[in-house]
Amino acid sequence: MALSEAVLDPLVARTAAATIAILYVAGVVIVQRQGVCPIRRSTGVRAMDNPPRAAQLAWEATFLLPNLYPCGVALVPAWTYGTWLNFAFPFDSFAQGIGLAVWALGGGLAVWSARTLGRFMVVDIVVLEDHELITRGPYARIRHPTYAAVMCMLAGLALLFLSYVLAAFSVVAIVLANYRARKEERLLGSAAGFGDAYRAYMARTGRFLPGVRRA
Repeated sequence: MALSEAVLDPLVARTAAATIAILYVAGVVIVQRQGVCPIRRSTGVRAMDNPPRAAQLAWEATFLLPNLYPCGVALVPAWTYGTWLNFAFPFDSFAQGIGLAVWALGGGLAVWSARTLGRFMVVDIVVLEDHELITRGPYARIRHPTYAAVMCMLAGLALLFLSYVLAAFSVVAIVLANYRARKEERLLGSAAGFGDAYRAYMARTGRFLPGVRRA
């Protein structure tokens, strides 16, 4: 379906895409300077409950690949914006503005979460030998703010660029985030994790949203 005349002008979309790409790189630099590498493998592991390798790779691809899309819009907009892979609907330009705000919210939450979790932010679902239960910053109200951030960023990009491809990534992210969150909660609430302390933490926090408690 061709984009409606109400959507953001391609030049505006291209400018927004370039800005997002720059902010994404800046966010990566910020967390890297804190010694955080979200995709690094774990060492000094006490307990582990990783998903199957295929699911693990799917998660890594889900939060890495969509962030290349703004680069595509900025560099080759004719291939990535206003094509048959984009959708349109009434008031879509207004929705695109909301998408940009949602992406910014997710990006800010991702950086905040990474800086708060520090060296405990790894792609594996593990309990490290010297693991600490972090309950400050975004973790004071949300158990999995990083997953919430990824979902916000992908949904925001899908809405901003009206992309079927990014919408599909968003659905995959929601499914995998819920799957991984449940595995983490089982491990961290077990005797190998933090036991009663983590279960008490679960009782006072939401899984992805503050005040929305899902044990």
